[in-house]
Amino acid sequence: MSRDSFFPLKHPLSLRYFFEVAKAGSFRKASDQIHIAASAINRHVKYLEDEMGSQLFERGRGREGLKLTAAGEILLYRLKRAMSELGAAGTEIDSLLGLHRGTVNFGVNEGLWREVLPGLLTHFRSSHPNIQYHVVAANSPRLVEMVLADEIDFALAFNPSPHSGVTIAVKLAIGACVMMRRTHPLASRRTLRLRDCALHPLVMPDESLALRATLDRMFLQAGVTPEVAMTTNSYEVMRSATEAGIGISILTQQVIAPVSKSSPVVYVPLRDTGISAQQLACCTRRGRSLSAASAAMIGRIAEVVESRTTAR
Repeated sequence: MSRDSFFPLKHPLSLRYFFEVAKAGSFRKASDQIHIAASAINRHVKYLEDEMGSQLFERGRGREGLKLTAAGEILLYRLKRAMSELGAAGTEIDSLLGLHRGTVNFGVNEGLWREVLPGLLTHFRSSHPNIQYHVVAANSPRLVEMVLADEIDFALAFNPSPHSGVTIAVKLAIGACVMMRRTHPLASRRTLRLRDCALHPLVMPDESLALRATLDRMFLQAGVTPEVAMTTNSYEVMRSATEAGIGISILTQQVIAPVSKSSPVVYVPLRDTGISAQQLACCTRRGRSLSAASAAMIGRIAEVVESRTTAR
């Protein structure tokens, strides 16, 4: 089959499904992630293979059964470049339109959502009501990968690993604190020690979260054995359980915005953590041209961080 400089597709949606399968590593996982039947995804990938005139996946058995062929590797590489160029075009068009329209596409650690983003986005939307948002939750290493691949405009994450291709636009050192219900016996204290916390039931992260190793090290150094009431693999579940009064929780971050007096919980600083303060950083890819909307959003984050630093 001859190849022209422009190669039209009868089934352009097939490219998206091919990309999702390549990214997920299996048809089933891709189906779960984009909520499309695996049979439909497989059918579209076969359409694409027919149009390209080459097999794109080696279909075998077991966990390692699905692999990209050489042709699939080539297509995936070119598709990623095309997606990056389309994203850059969208950014440039948004910049032409200023802050009247556009999308802020960014990533955060899951634990940051409740503390930072609702209030920040509410304030930003009041000034820029036509801006849309796409928010991805992931761990810090994954967020850095997405920034480098231009999958997101920027990331707001804790302790991102240094990388020559990443610029830190905003950063803030944040200490540990204890979250508890406002009616808890410890809620009126100005600061707390780990020994104080050990006298009360704790809601803890499980071993799948990086925070657990940090907390275990903190208690070990302090010579304290905590009373664990509950463990979970979700920061959101930790906060919800603490709000419900199941226990108190120790977090390696404080909220950026002050807690309102109507909030059912309070955050009390922890004095004897024995660990360095966590770094909250807003990261962009070095050399990336951001849309006016994303640049303005980062500017707003910088304002909030500066106000927080000044208030200390």
